[in-house]
Amino acid sequence: MAAKRRSSEPDTGEMVVVHRLFQQEYRTAAALVAAVDAEDTGRSKVVAAHLEALDTMLEEHHLAEDELVWPRLEGDPEVDPALLLRMERQHERIARSLGQVAEVLPRWRDTADPALRDVLTRACAELLPALDEHLADEERHILPLVPGRFTAQEWGRLSERGRDAVPKDKRIYMLGAMAVAAGPEHYDEFLGRLPGPVRLLWRVAGKGLHRRARAGLHGTRPAGRAGATARRTKP
Repeated sequence: MAAKRRSSEPDTGEMVVVHRLFQQEYRTAAALVAAVDAEDTGRSKVVAAHLEALDTMLEEHHLAEDELVWPRLEGDPEVDPALLLRMERQHERIARSLGQVAEVLPRWRDTADPALRDVLTRACAELLPALDEHLADEERHILPLVPGRFTAQEWGRLSERGRDAVPKDKRIYMLGAMAVAAGPEHYDEFLGRLPGPVRLLWRVAGKGLHRRARAGLHGTRPAGRAGATARRTKP
């Protein structure tokens, strides 16, 4: 069992869960885009709204790192400048892929044109390897540098900016997605990071609301009470 983190230490574990959220949700979105039938604008609008929310969140995640993390590390003589240059170039590569998605997404959303769908599917496919490479590098090389260089309050500003970037109508869905990303082994830590009122909401109604939001995204019916009971408190 992992040692309990002191409240004065930066919580880098939360960023790992955020990374898992991006990976799982972009893979989900790519598959959902590919499955939308020609001219089914009802589905294209639902899927596009989800992808737009992810893009906004990822862009803010990287902008916060550009503004709050890299400048602090650049001034540290013990940090390899080549590592930070690699991080910045990976951000640029991901930004180019997000730009390709943003270029096509509004037209596909409004038309469900199958040719645009295929272009968008390819853009999402190109994004995923770049994202996986960057997040793995960040977890392996950057997060170990955080303790001793950032206070818990300073590091917490990244979390605050990330939460603020989630569109209001997607917050329940993304909260549930965070629970899934945390997995059973880190579920209690996920709950512990939530503000008290949000934790209460999640325990009382959040999981059911997330199931309905997820069913709407996937175009399926939410699981009934039997399915919910079988899952109990775990996502």
